[in-house]
Amino acid sequence: MSQQIFVVTGANKGIGYGIVETLASTLNNAIIYLTARDESRGKSAVQKLEQSLGNKKKSEIRFHQLDIEDESSAKRFAEYLKKTHGEIDVLINNAGFAFKQDATESAEEQANVTIGINYYGTKKVSTQLVPLIKKGGRVVNVCSQAGVMIDMSKDKEMEKFKVMKDIYDEKHIQKLKNASSEKEIDEFVEEYKKAAKDDTRKEHGFPCSAYRVSKAAEIAYTLLLHRQHKDLTINACCPGYVNTDMSSGKGPLTIEQGADTPVYLATDSNAPNGEFVYQRKSIPWY
Repeated sequence: MSQQIFVVTGANKGIGYGIVETLASTLNNAIIYLTARDESRGKSAVQKLEQSLGNKKKSEIRFHQLDIEDESSAKRFAEYLKKTHGEIDVLINNAGFAFKQDATESAEEQANVTIGINYYGTKKVSTQLVPLIKKGGRVVNVCSQAGVMIDMSKDKEMEKFKVMKDIYDEKHIQKLKNASSEKEIDEFVEEYKKAAKDDTRKEHGFPCSAYRVSKAAEIAYTLLLHRQHKDLTINACCPGYVNTDMSSGKGPLTIEQGADTPVYLATDSNAPNGEFVYQRKSIPWY
């Protein structure tokens, strides 16, 4: 039996690091690619995992440089994987970014950077790597409950998600809900970026947060991929509020706990398909 090949983006720290750690300690004889934009940080993360796991490590961890914002970087990685392995089994798009709440950058800059990484970056990697995934393989896109578009404040079961009220006009919800092409999702984020530049986000039916918009687009893109690739298992998920740099260390969950749902979707035979998942359960996002 050939070795399973896993790819985890943005994995030199945080949830991505936890995902690699969990995979390496639970899977037998797999190859797990820990990717990161910065080569020195990525290699250091591999060394740290090798040392901390010791004889608990059941699979091989390899580093490969990958900048998800750079299309040529994604292409080089895809060419390397195809030449080295022919096919891969699982792609976990974990890399993401969020400005701090007290960020001083303009709304326009925050929109360009956040959407460029979380949505367009995920697309660039997926465009290159999804064609390499063997039949029956999987894609897991680590998104966020911030991507939920509807008002759940009246649903007692969903109160814990603390989703803001009335954050989108219905037209935006329908556009993403029914998106049949990448172009429609692109139009959604580009309209938001223009509204951020003009400081007319509320008037145009958007929330202020670029992160929320980027994650809604990422969920929509994930489910579009699901409809386009019926021979793969493709899901979006929320890892929970995790204690990482992105949360400024405020998250109550450990990175191991944050890794649980992504790893479940990547490996479990009972995992759903074409869903948005939180704590191993499918939840509505529109």
